[in-house]
This record gives sequence, structure tokens and C-alpha cells, in this order.
Amino acid sequence: MPTSWYQAVTCILDKVMEERPGSILDIGVGFGKYGVLLRETLDIPYYRYAKESWQARIDGVEAFEYYKNPIHEYIYDQIYYQPIEECIDSLGKYDVILMIDILEHFEKETGKELLQKIVSHANKAVIISTPIKPAKQDEYLGNTYEAHKSKWQVKDFQNFDLQYSLIDISDNQALIVKIYPNELIPQKNETLLSIDSMLCGNIQPIENIQLEEKLHVAYVLPHRYLTGGMKMLLEQMKWLKSRGHIVDAYMKDSDINRSAIPDWSDVKVDKDVIIPYEHSYGQYIRDYDVIVSGWYSQITELMHCDCPIMYWEQGHEPFFGDFSRASIINRNISKILYSMPVYFTAVSDFVADILLNRYGRKTVVIPNGVDTDVFYPGNHSYNNTILLVGNPYYPFKDFRTAIAALNTIWKRGYRFNVNWVCPMTPQTNDIAFPLKIIHNPPQNEIPNHYRNADIFLFTSIYEGFGMPPLEAMASGLPTVCTDCGGVNMYIKPGENALLVDAGDAQSIANALSFLLENENARKTLSENARKTALKFSLDNSLAPLERVLYHIKRIKE
Repeated sequence: MPTSWYQAVTCILDKVMEERPGSILDIGVGFGKYGVLLRETLDIPYYRYAKESWQARIDGVEAFEYYKNPIHEYIYDQIYYQPIEECIDSLGKYDVILMIDILEHFEKETGKELLQKIVSHANKAVIISTPIKPAKQDEYLGNTYEAHKSKWQVKDFQNFDLQYSLIDISDNQALIVKIYPNELIPQKNETLLSIDSMLCGNIQPIENIQLEEKLHVAYVLPHRYLTGGMKMLLEQMKWLKSRGHIVDAYMKDSDINRSAIPDWSDVKVDKDVIIPYEHSYGQYIRDYDVIVSGWYSQITELMHCDCPIMYWEQGHEPFFGDFSRASIINRNISKILYSMPVYFTAVSDFVADILLNRYGRKTVVIPNGVDTDVFYPGNHSYNNTILLVGNPYYPFKDFRTAIAALNTIWKRGYRFNVNWVCPMTPQTNDIAFPLKIIHNPPQNEIPNHYRNADIFLFTSIYEGFGMPPLEAMASGLPTVCTDCGGVNMYIKPGENALLVDAGDAQSIANALSFLLENENARKTLSENARKTALKFSLDNSLAPLERVLYHIKRIKE
């Protein structure tokens, strides 16, 4: 159809106005809705009512000339009535280019090639709207371009500098992506090239290192909240302590009498230091073999500590943030921070590829690990219990789609119970199935919740790694997981878990139905999941951490 859903309009216009554009290209004009709205936004509020006084240049591209109407002629400065792939090379540059419900009309590879060209024609931003799960749509009024040919997820845009939002549209979601065309990879200096090559070069096997040479490591913690990333920073510290190394913890806080270690953790450190906000890290953190940071905004200040810094990138806001104006700040900061002379490591191959493609930084992968002595299979009787884990108010976790899928299979006649382990109580409107909320349980109780479940469901749009599915697999749970990026580090589709498209409630429902019906499939996935998790035990996953830390120490010496 020659239009797009109204629910995304406000978000799209906000993203346009952030750039204060003087020129806009609207690809796929259709009826001309966005041309009208852009005039209302960019000219009319400033008392420029007459066309002769309009200052913004708004051009359009429309492949189907049958859609031509008087609005086109009045609102747009110029419309090119031809397919965008045929005319893009002849067009100049625009501050902002709109692709509203366009990409799904191209085959995926064709769309990716076209997008690269379009980004090169933007001065400030390309703004894209596409349904997470496009409805089946064929040609319309003889317009073959109206057919839907592909679906797009956040991870399809992973190598661009971007921010994204999710907008509810009926029983679906629109993915709004804003791509910045600026040169991402800064000019590499010899220092950065040397740092990356030294770290990614010949790291000796751990057996060649004299372990009696204890490492002295400072961990700078970003907060005390219970998040997957924070849990793994603490697991690293705990594991290094078990290996005999000296580990100190630092955190900034207004209360100097508090502990840097969260009260939900059992980690014991050699030194626990709170730094007042008005003081610098350099006043406290000195003479360490390595400083470890897991939060990007700490890097600048840590540079004053005169110690080597290892930054462990987990894939958070600078990569994909479901934020609005805040992510603009993060984006600009990250370009500076990722060009600093620190040793970069990544939680997954997925994140490592992003660091390389966006910032030109080569990294060593230090994956998350799971304590397989704590997370292990249970022996309870099968009772059709499906487990959810995570914060309901993080949009990228996409529990909305999880609930939609569960409602679907309940309406199909399947009977089951759902347990939801979450730090904040979710809204439970429009839920058809029995739901038990397990609100913020103690950490030592969480493994029991995995063991007492029968199927695990994980529906994130994006994850740098995705810890809950691995914990579920260690617990022997058959798992339905969305293809959200980092989980490909350990999930082999159909072998140790079922992998489905993010945002696709129907596919998730079908996968859950399959597992509820098939005991043999559940048993096979359970056995293979546990075998996979054992490969990601803490000892196996964190061995690269120790090797990297020793390697950095040798470089320093």
C-alpha cells in the first residue's frame, strides 16, 4: 500500500528533528504523508506558510508513478519517479534520508547493498522503519514493489553507527533505526596498531606461565545493579581469586562507608575501596599489573592511573541502545573512547566483529562462563513449566513478544505454567496463561528456578552474549531462543536449542508447541545443551582472561 503505519510517526519525526536538516530525501513517497508532516515540522511552525517561503528542501523517490497526486507536486521540491536502485547513483547528498517501510520490499542481500549506497548519500543520518515481522503482502494495484521479500532485525545493521527504537503496531513491532554515515573508524595511529597487535598476537598458553607470579588486578565496578554484565565481572574477580591472584575492587559512590561489592554477591576481594565522586581514580589506583573495566565511560579517567587498562566490551549502549537523545551523547563519546590506547577484549565473536568494523579495533574474545557446579539439571517431574528470566522494562528483552507467543499457544489448547524471574514486577494485563512472578529472588535461589522448569524461553532483540540461555542449557533445559547476535557463540540451532527470528511471535509459538508435544526432542536438546554448557564452564571460559592479563603484564614489563 502507498502508506505506512501511523504509530511510528512521532518517533521518526523526533529522529529527523534531532538533526535539524536543511535537506531531506524521502524514499518511497507513496501518498506523500511524510512530505506533508515534514513541511509541518520544518517550515510551517516558523510562519513560513507560503510555498515560496519554505526553506527546507524535501525531495522524494517513488518507483510507482501511478501513486502520483497533487500533494506530490505541491509539497515536494522534486520527485524522481523511478526505482531508488536505478537513480541513487545520480542523486546528490541530503542531510537526512528517510526509508520508511522500504527495506522489507527488497531481497536481503539486495537491500544491504542498496543501504550501503544510500548511507553514502547522507550527510547526517538515514532513518529506517521496518516491521520486525512483515505481514504477507503481494503486489498492489500492479505495483510489484509492494511485495514483501525480507524481514530485518537489529543485528542486520550491526556494523553501522546507529541507535534504534521499537514501536508497537497492533500485534507487531516496527524497528526504527537511525544510521549515522560519519566515518566510523578513526585514523589509526601507530600506538593503537601496536596495542591491538600486541594483544592479539602470540599469547602464550597458560602452562608456559609461572603461576606463582601472582597478578595484582584492580576491577573498577560501574554500579551495584543486578545485571548479566555485572554478574560476570564479579565472576571474573571470584575466579581470579580462586587462582591465587590479588584482586581489588573500586567504585565511585557518595557513601564512602559502603562496599564496592554488591550485597547480592559473595565475592571476597583483597581491598574494597569507595572513591568519592569528586575524586579521580588516579588518586587511588596505582601500581597494578592491569586495571579491568567493563563500562566504557570509565576509560577516560582511568587513563590517569598510569597502569595498563583492559576493557572488556559486553555490547551495551554504544552499540545498540533503545534510547533517544541519550544515545547521541553515547555515540559521540564512544568514538573518542574506542580510539584510546587500551587493551580491548570482547564477550563474543559478535561483539568482536562490531568493534572491528565500527572502530577498527582487533580484540581477544573472553566469553561469559557458567558455573556448571551450580547450574545443573534437576530431577523434578515434568509439569509443563516454561521459564522467563529478565527485566520486563528493558525493551530490547522483548517480553512483549514472549507474552504474545505464550498467549497464542494457550489459545491453541496447550496447557502449561509460566514462571518469570525478574528484578521488577511486570504488568500482567492481557495474559491468558497461569503466571507466577518470582520477584528479585536471592542469587543462590536462581539455579533452583532453572532446575524446576521444563522449557526456557528467551526473546531478546539484541544481546552481546546472552547469559540466561547458557544458564538454562547448563541446567539441562530445552531452550527456545531468538537469533539476537551473541547467542550464536554457543547455540547450534536444532542441536542444543531452537533458534527463531527475533520479534516473530508466531515462530516462537510454533517452537514452544513443538517442545510441549515432543518428549524425545526435549530430551535430545536437554542432553546436548548440558554438553555445550560444560564447554563454557568458568574454567574454560575464563582461561583466556588469565592469559590476557599475564600477556598485558609482560608487555608492560
